[in-house]
Amino acid sequence: MVARLKTVFCCPVVLCSLLLGSLFSSAESGLTIESSLSFAQEENKVTSLALKGDTLYVGMNTLPGVIARVDMRSMSKIGSSLSLSEGEDAIYSLLIVEDHLYAGLYTSPGKIAKIRIDGFSRVETLTLPEGQNWVSCLASSSGFLYAGLRMWPGKIVKIDLRTFRPVELLELALGENNIYSMVTKDGYLYANIAMRPGGVAKVDLATFREVHSLRFREGEDYPQPIAILENILFAGFYSKPGGIVKIDLTTFEEVGSIVRFSQEENNVWSLIVHQGSVYAGLDVRPGKIIRLDLNLRRLDTLSLKEGENGVYAFAPLDGSLICGIYSSPGKVIVIRPQESIPQVLPFQIVFILALLPFVCLALWVLKSKLR
Repeated sequence: MVARLKTVFCCPVVLCSLLLGSLFSSAESGLTIESSLSFAQEENKVTSLALKGDTLYVGMNTLPGVIARVDMRSMSKIGSSLSLSEGEDAIYSLLIVEDHLYAGLYTSPGKIAKIRIDGFSRVETLTLPEGQNWVSCLASSSGFLYAGLRMWPGKIVKIDLRTFRPVELLELALGENNIYSMVTKDGYLYANIAMRPGGVAKVDLATFREVHSLRFREGEDYPQPIAILENILFAGFYSKPGGIVKIDLTTFEEVGSIVRFSQEENNVWSLIVHQGSVYAGLDVRPGKIIRLDLNLRRLDTLSLKEGENGVYAFAPLDGSLICGIYSSPGKVIVIRPQESIPQVLPFQIVFILALLPFVCLALWVLKSKLR
């Protein structure tokens, strides 16, 4: 009899625990699309984004290059797009420094267009010397602009922003080819090495010399985008399948092992660290965005619609993220991690939960009397 009462007594407690767990559980999180904007015909293949205030600048891989402006408050295009001159083709990177926007052009020789933000007009275009081709990324620090060139070996051009003229050229070591992405931090510039295996080059900006070169393990091939948070650098692999690796900048060594994505999740083209998460944009059809935590555990995956191809660029916007889509016509979308929302239980269940403690107490009293 007592054993039977023990069972009866335990059941409500277990039921109470289960229901309370259900009450305080949260809905699954995910990536949601807040808004999107498609551009006009011939405004194709978004490659780069730059944000200043509420205005987004969108660079496109067109002939000649095109830059559009978007008011992010209303998610609407501002005026007419700026078309560059003949021969100023294929914008692959945008960077805002103070009152000017710089556009790196994927041409031979390489070119950089300087645009005045106030009035949205081109100031001039710098054409690099012969043999300095394919501007694929831009970075800046302490009054200088740095242009990364996709060459064999990779090259970095140092440009004085006051005169908008090249002052020095750095050529990476033999076999350190194909610069697609650069970031600056604490007096150093880091550039990807898209080789097999891949790596990262570290450049001292004070001397403008390469001081370290990290080559990854076998099979960790063709890293293209890189991103930094504090003393950790993340590198994304343009491979099949894609993946991400972490580098500790204090020791300049890999941390852990590469995180590989699933089959068909290929070609990491863009990468950003935003509000405690790592976002990888894939160059697949349709495009895909993978969100991970800082330990590279997958949190969410968002697959885009047909025709919304490779995710080529990111820009942070408060709690949201702007994504540039390499489609025709070009497109930008705004995504946000969905907040965890406590599930609302029906009134009947809440009523039962309120009664359960009293039932449990009554059974306990009854059990005590029968001892």
